[in-house]
Amino acid sequence: MKGFDTTVRSRDVQSNLLTVKRGLTPNKKEALSAAFAILRPVFVVFAMAGCFVIPGNLLVSHAYGQASSSSDAVGRVTDSSGATVPRAIVHLTNNATGAERTATTNDNGDWSIPNLPPANYRLRIEKEGFKTSTIPSLNVEIGKTANGSVTLSVGERTETVEVSTLPPQLQTTEATVGQVIDQKQITDLPLNGRNVLQLATLAPGVSPAQGGQTGTPGQFGTRSLYITVDGGRGSSTNYVLDGTYVRSVRFNVMSLQPNTDTLQEFNLLRSTYSTEYGQGQAVVSMVTKSGTNQIHGTGYEFARNAIFDARNYFARTYSIINGQQVFNPKPDFRRHQFGGTLGFPIIKDRLFMFGGYEGQRSSKGTVLTALFPTQNELNGIWDATSSQALPGPSGPGGFGYSKTNPAGFAVTSQAALALNPTYPVLTSDATTVLGTSNYILTKPFQDNYDQYTIRGDWTMSPKSMLFGRYINFDSLQASPQVSGAVQNNPLLGRNAVLGHTYLFSSRLVNEARIGWNEFYNIGLGQLAFPGKNWASAEGLNNISAVTSPSQNGRAAFTIQNFTSAADFGGNSAGDQGDHENVISVGDSVSYVFSKHTLKGGFQFQNRRLWQIADNNARGAATFDNCTSATYAAGYKPTSPDDPNNVTSVGNCPIGQKGYQLNGTYYFYNKFQNYARGMCTSACNGNAGNSLGHYRDNTYGAFINDIWQVGHGLTVNAGMRWEYNSPWIEQNGLEGTLDPGTGLITFTKIPSVIPAAYRKYIDFSRTYQPGIVQPKKLGFMPRIGLAYEAHPGTVIRAGYGIYLDNLNTNELQFTRYAAPLYFQQSFTNVFTNGLFPDPTTNTQIPSPFSIRPDNSRPITQEWNMSLQQDLGKGLVLEIAYTGSNTHHSWKRYDQNMFIQYPFQIPTTYVRPYSQFGNGVLTSSTFGSASFNGGSVKLEKRAQNGFYYLASYQWSKNLDNFSGEAAANDSSYATTMAFDRSYSNFDTRNRAVISGGYELPFGKGKAFLQGPVSTAILGGWSFQPAVQLRTGYPFNISGSGCTFASYNGCRVFLAPGRTLASSFKSRSDRSISNWFDPTAFSQDPSVATFTGAQGAYASTARPQPNLQGWVTRNVGRGPGTASFDLSAIKSIKIRERFTTQFRAEAYNIINHGIFSNPSGALGTPSAVGKITSTSMDNRSIQLAVKVLF
Repeated sequence: MKGFDTTVRSRDVQSNLLTVKRGLTPNKKEALSAAFAILRPVFVVFAMAGCFVIPGNLLVSHAYGQASSSSDAVGRVTDSSGATVPRAIVHLTNNATGAERTATTNDNGDWSIPNLPPANYRLRIEKEGFKTSTIPSLNVEIGKTANGSVTLSVGERTETVEVSTLPPQLQTTEATVGQVIDQKQITDLPLNGRNVLQLATLAPGVSPAQGGQTGTPGQFGTRSLYITVDGGRGSSTNYVLDGTYVRSVRFNVMSLQPNTDTLQEFNLLRSTYSTEYGQGQAVVSMVTKSGTNQIHGTGYEFARNAIFDARNYFARTYSIINGQQVFNPKPDFRRHQFGGTLGFPIIKDRLFMFGGYEGQRSSKGTVLTALFPTQNELNGIWDATSSQALPGPSGPGGFGYSKTNPAGFAVTSQAALALNPTYPVLTSDATTVLGTSNYILTKPFQDNYDQYTIRGDWTMSPKSMLFGRYINFDSLQASPQVSGAVQNNPLLGRNAVLGHTYLFSSRLVNEARIGWNEFYNIGLGQLAFPGKNWASAEGLNNISAVTSPSQNGRAAFTIQNFTSAADFGGNSAGDQGDHENVISVGDSVSYVFSKHTLKGGFQFQNRRLWQIADNNARGAATFDNCTSATYAAGYKPTSPDDPNNVTSVGNCPIGQKGYQLNGTYYFYNKFQNYARGMCTSACNGNAGNSLGHYRDNTYGAFINDIWQVGHGLTVNAGMRWEYNSPWIEQNGLEGTLDPGTGLITFTKIPSVIPAAYRKYIDFSRTYQPGIVQPKKLGFMPRIGLAYEAHPGTVIRAGYGIYLDNLNTNELQFTRYAAPLYFQQSFTNVFTNGLFPDPTTNTQIPSPFSIRPDNSRPITQEWNMSLQQDLGKGLVLEIAYTGSNTHHSWKRYDQNMFIQYPFQIPTTYVRPYSQFGNGVLTSSTFGSASFNGGSVKLEKRAQNGFYYLASYQWSKNLDNFSGEAAANDSSYATTMAFDRSYSNFDTRNRAVISGGYELPFGKGKAFLQGPVSTAILGGWSFQPAVQLRTGYPFNISGSGCTFASYNGCRVFLAPGRTLASSFKSRSDRSISNWFDPTAFSQDPSVATFTGAQGAYASTARPQPNLQGWVTRNVGRGPGTASFDLSAIKSIKIRERFTTQFRAEAYNIINHGIFSNPSGALGTPSAVGKITSTSMDNRSIQLAVKVLF
């Protein structure tokens, strides 16, 4: 099979089995040997089964979007002598709804009930000649297999024995590595912002979105609403709610944030999970609550206010202004999260409803600062008392800059005439009051949403059960601008599922689902100053803002070192975002026979994506000082515009560089260039629109077997197959650079192509729709072993192959090919009348590109673990997990100047000289590896006390850490040189969470009187502590001739090593984290030893090459956060309880810092830490009613 080596896989499995076999009894050795002998043909059978259609009505859930949210229960029935009891009757009853399932033990005394809704059940087992045995509370957790093994006592069937001791929390039938968070933990643990993804960080192997915490919904695909698991990227985790995915297909992050009070359970699947799950290395699976036979619900409000919060570490309490100490008030912050839930029966034991609502109103004061020119400077008039200092004389002629304008100088730029009246009139001097800013404005950032959930469950008959659930999440973030305008970023998430379970018999169960997920997130360009056609007023032509009213807005005109006009007028880029609709249908069948529980199904999904990514839709220009041209050696120019012996032009064209005043020549300065409209750089404007209408279909099939071999051994084996059709732009608007011919090739050749462009376009052929070639051999075998060596000890191992998520954000690359979308860029031009008709250009813009030979990312995962029951509800788990990923998405500049690591180029050569600059390309050249060991202690809740504690050591390497970020390879010629520590590599991480109810008050062990109950009773405390070592960071340079989109690599300075470049723990500080002098951008003064090769000291190569220090060599500060919730519960009546809550985040008020700056090109910041990744102490108060 393509994509993995079967010989290696078999050898790995055999090695694991041999490890498990050590120390076994002869009978168990024989059982294990027999299991291994059968594994090879089982794989063949599963592979063949994946190629055929199972008869019946089996259109299945999930190729991309559906997965079962159900669970299983198994057990073994024995008598007091240990002999198995066949043909016993098993009854499993949902304690909340009264729904019952039955089974009969087989000849080995084993029973299995598949496809159970996660809930708390009552287990009753009957057999003639034995007393009836019951377990009143058996918890069946989402996606897991509950163990209900029971020993029967001899006696009358009418007699009942209640088993008070639950079976150990051991996974005796599966090799899945994961973590379940139950309802009490979900609702009681401190969650900042009530963000459910913070629950995943309680488990080993998880890293939140960089920045410290998983984010809240925001612009451009909620990029921060994700986690990374065991070295996988943020896009490598699936998010499943009630069996249907809640995931954006653009960035593969969670598309909405569920209300925590509507969730029953939260399950993180890390490794070796069932073949019914696909598309990623890990799965977050959640289940919503349902109605029950009792009316139940909650009502709550959670509130935060700045008066309870500590200042940010870097926020000064006082400032010195004009020699006076001035108090700085904390920015205002108010957040209210309020809502409630209600569940109730419509028909007892048959029909139930559940619903919930949550709203948020959040306002956070934002201090906006800017550096604006004075009104005189905007008009090119210099004022010696307020204008900033100009540089000294420039170039070989020694010409400088005058603070006096030439006679008759006037503002001639249409853009300046239009924009100048909108600049604020300054009332303070930048140099004496606000430092680098001369304008300040405080406006609130608002983050509001409304969300409602509704669910119905209907037991139509003892054999037929139906449920449906709908969630609507409507969010709006309003970001203030310096102008006082507000930029709105709407986000809409909707998700619905309809599921039906039918019991043909106690052994044959069918489960069908239809799911729908909609996601809308488009950041619209703002009209900070409405009522004007800005493009026309600024004298701009042939850009998107001219033809599209929604793109109308101020151009991004920037006077060098000052705030851009666009920065106080809204989003200069234009409209960006996407609208997604995903419909999935499916069905699966479970069948229990003999020692096997077999589950299989097929899957289909239809996806639609509307994506827009307009850049420079309103135009952009930068105005800087004119600079001297470069002249032949020894030549001294006679004026700034001397045209003789010029080797390079510099800022401003010859003839427009300067003027003569009182007999002296001067260069035009940046203010004069702005006033006359001379754009010196970044004169960019795009025409057309980048809107793409994409669609694809996905298909999947799976089969999975849980085989209880006997003698404590259970084998999980399965095969999954997936096929994704290429994402097709339905109007044929797709093109990319063919790396073989160097020509732009389309799926449908445009009907109108400018004459000058024709030589760059391949007319001899077209790509198939979607460009990327489809891959149909998507087979993914998985196998797991669970061996109960003796009661209380389980050894588990597993291996699996997973096809990773696709990132459709890369589809924009196929829409940027001219003439589908015109991107224009100029230097040293006047802005009046800019931009020309793009169809008349003689130079085609450099295209973006996506490689047609891209493959789907593929990951091999393996694990081995030991679980030990320590008694009293305490379980120890020691686990090892590893993975290896290939064909991950990776960007690189396909037209970078050719340079190899440890070599000095003698010429500057681009592979495609017809394009003047880079060709950013999306490929699948990425790779990664992960290895980690963890120790976990978990105590089940008893007497109000529970905890989950874990420690993990791991190492994560890759050559590209995330396709959502616009970074790429530093060496397009040598991708392997990018391999280093991943951005989210976390060497050491420890987490402790739990809860403790004080043993005082009525119904508790101590002080049961009314006074002590009122004061000390009802208190519980829930801590969450996280400790981790720091994330890696890059050391980078600037101004590199061979630069990529990622910037410049650097060299080590003479005599320095990486070890000596980074300070010891006792020597480093936030103002001096590492030694910047250890690095250089000049290879002529660099040190190269060992693997970096030899360097001839007599050679003096040209500076500004790509350096040879690899990425992510630095390591930032670690994190130590301590959160705590304190809850006082007061029982008003038997079924009514009021809770008063106080939650503190970072309660020790410890500065949790971001990584230092590694930018050598910014000397004032390099090596310094200037921000925090988490807030200092903050407090949230709440009141909650439960009934």
